[in-house]
Amino acid sequence: MDQRSCQDIYGGLAFVVCSFFAVAFTVLPLLKHLYGWDLWYCLQVLWAGHKGYSQLAGRDSQYHHDAFVVFDTQNRAVRDWVYNELMVILEDTGHRRFCLCLEERDWIPGLSCIENLHNAVYNSAKTVFVLSSGATGGERVNGVIRQAFFMVQQRLLDEKVDAAILVLLDEMFPKLKYLQLRKRLCKKSVLSWPRNPRAQPLFWNRMRMALSSDNLRFYDNNMSESFI
Repeated sequence: MDQRSCQDIYGGLAFVVCSFFAVAFTVLPLLKHLYGWDLWYCLQVLWAGHKGYSQLAGRDSQYHHDAFVVFDTQNRAVRDWVYNELMVILEDTGHRRFCLCLEERDWIPGLSCIENLHNAVYNSAKTVFVLSSGATGGERVNGVIRQAFFMVQQRLLDEKVDAAILVLLDEMFPKLKYLQLRKRLCKKSVLSWPRNPRAQPLFWNRMRMALSSDNLRFYDNNMSESFI
């Protein structure tokens, strides 16, 4: 075989391969920098469509609300986020509109706090805990959060319904043992609010998935037997 022809063939092939890798290593980091969150969001949407949702059975007749949102009403930053972000996105935008239950808006006047809290937890498909490490609310508000948490745990024991969704508004949230355990047991039910605006559509997509799906489907099989 002619050596010159071998050099021409393999030389051209080597040029094409090197050019491909040079372009790939140049373009991919640029795309990641400019459109990283958008591409990741599209992948999440496509994956959700491929895997499909498992909507909670009997929601239309059994539950009055899609989710009960419990938060420190005395914490102004948390309160503003719930009313200006959470409510607007989930109740007023998107293909699927969610019906939320809020203490200040939907609780019935005249009923005791514990009665309203019981009705809100048991008449909602999910309970969303909006948590912030800078909470400075009073004892009553903190008591509402604690009691709601106990009721959600009781539903898990009595009805085998895991209704808890945790939303962490702080990037440096305290590493509580329960949060670490929750992330290992059902990672998709623990969401962190991103400060990067490009990442926020991905957060809302994950929130909609969490509200529309059964948490038990996403349990870690190695740990679920200890809880269910």
